[in-house]
Amino acid sequence: MFKLIFAILITLLCFLIIWLGTWKSPDVNHSGGANIHTCIHSDDRKLNFKLGSGGGNNFDVYLLENSKPNCLNPYFPSIHIQAGQSHNAWVHIVYTDSKAPKWRVFIDAANIDSPGSAYPFYTYEQDFYDAPLWTYSLFNKPIRFWKGHAFAVKVDHQKKSIHCIGGIEWGFELSDFRLRPKSIHPQLLNKETWEKAWQILQEKLPGYSQTYGSES
Repeated sequence: MFKLIFAILITLLCFLIIWLGTWKSPDVNHSGGANIHTCIHSDDRKLNFKLGSGGGNNFDVYLLENSKPNCLNPYFPSIHIQAGQSHNAWVHIVYTDSKAPKWRVFIDAANIDSPGSAYPFYTYEQDFYDAPLWTYSLFNKPIRFWKGHAFAVKVDHQKKSIHCIGGIEWGFELSDFRLRPKSIHPQLLNKETWEKAWQILQEKLPGYSQTYGSES
C-alpha cells in the first residue's frame, strides 16, 4: 500500500513539474469582445486614485490591477486616466529592463506605420486608456518591470509647440515564482521626467518647442 501511495505521489509530482515547466502566460485576447473601458469599469475590483499637484492640475485614475481572462490583456493591469486641465493629446513613454535595446525605452503608440497614426503621440483623445501585455513563463521573465509615463499635453502643430500639463507613472512587475504580474500603483510625474521624455520625443518632432506646467 505504501509503495502504491508513493508511486502516485511521484507521478503527481512529475505532472506538476512538467506543468510548471511548460506553463506560459495567455497571449492577447482578441476574441474577448470587451474594450478597455468596459473591462475596467464593469469590474468591482478597480481602484480609483485622485492625484493632484495644485493649480487645477488633477488626474482621476482608474486601475484594474489584474484584468479578467475575457479582457484584451488577461491578468495584466489596465488603466483609464482623466486629466482635469485642458489638453488635446497624450504622450506615452515606456521603460523596461528588456535585453533587447529597442524595448528598453520606446514611444508607445498604436498603428505606427499607418497613415492615420497619432505617432509620436499616443492618442488625440481626451482620456488615456492602456492595457499592456508581455508574454512570459514561470521560469523565464523577458522583463522584470514595465513602467509607462503618460503625459497629458496641449499640442499646436501650426505653431509647433507642446505644453505638458503633467503626467502619471504606472505599470507592472514580473518576478520569479510569481504567476501573475504585480501592478505598479499610479503616481504623479514631475518636470524632470517630462524633460527626460522630451529628449526622446524631440527627435520625432524637429522644430517643436515645449513648455511644462505653469510655464507658457
